[in-house]
Amino acid sequence: MSARNFLGLAVALALSVSGASASAYVRSRTADSCSPIYWKQSCVYIQPDSSFVPDLPSADVECIIQKSMSNWTLRTTGSYFKLHYLPASGPLTVTYKDHLSVVIFRTGTKFCRPATDSAAQVCYDSSAAAVTTVSYINKNGDPSDGVIVDADIEMNAVNNQFVEIGKPLPASDGRNQTDLENTLTHELGHLLGLDHTCRLNSDPACLTDDQGQPRQLCDVIEKGRIINPTYQSLYVTTMFAVAPQKDIEKRTPKADDIAGITAISPLAQDPNICELPGASSSSGCSCEVGQKKPSSLASLLLIGIAGLLCFRRKRHRTAQDS
Repeated sequence: MSARNFLGLAVALALSVSGASASAYVRSRTADSCSPIYWKQSCVYIQPDSSFVPDLPSADVECIIQKSMSNWTLRTTGSYFKLHYLPASGPLTVTYKDHLSVVIFRTGTKFCRPATDSAAQVCYDSSAAAVTTVSYINKNGDPSDGVIVDADIEMNAVNNQFVEIGKPLPASDGRNQTDLENTLTHELGHLLGLDHTCRLNSDPACLTDDQGQPRQLCDVIEKGRIINPTYQSLYVTTMFAVAPQKDIEKRTPKADDIAGITAISPLAQDPNICELPGASSSSGCSCEVGQKKPSSLASLLLIGIAGLLCFRRKRHRTAQDS
């Protein structure tokens, strides 16, 4: 039985680079106006839930999360936006209300977000190795339309055995052995406001790349990349939606990925607002502290699944899409 991975978006979410020019990044957009989504502040804080993943030591998990963040921040020097890490300090929940970007590993028998006092249980496709929920203002005509107020990443440890490819692997237990850094780096791209550089199914008419071109089907790019250099350059981007099993290519953002982040948050437009969630100051943040808050959340729309979708392909059965 063979397998391949889909880095799927179900609903929306530097160092010098040589090679082909970047021209194929895709930004996630709002549901109503189809405006690009973006963070209004200069930074976002990311913190893991203290339960971690059972397959790796907690210290390794924290290191990999920080490495995945650095994969973006060290390469996107043309962008003002920074990712800041907060060490695990206890249990966390996925909610837009805390304005804290959480990384949490789901375990148990089903890949679900448990019910809370204000929300019912949400279960995801078991094929998804990760789900990123991006919360933004969806208010057509409002100045804050498209402003991201929160983004959280849920990792599917129910169906995936998260590992570090390149190091000795544990014995397989029947779950997909999936590189944690590869998955997280892709997810952070969604958190930053990027969509996929290919599509698994139909697209809204406005969801195009930066050149105004509609996204090509992932399968078409995957099959044609051997003879088409443009397809090959798309295939190796961090934000491409398909990856071979145990892939590590997505660990390194490519020129297209970097250009996308620079377009979302160009250095010359730094708002110099970096506020630690739940605090009056932003200790540890290198940018200016401000008190500016997100706009009213009355028209807030929660969006998600931006994640690694793992599909097993069996004989006489095609891989399904998210």
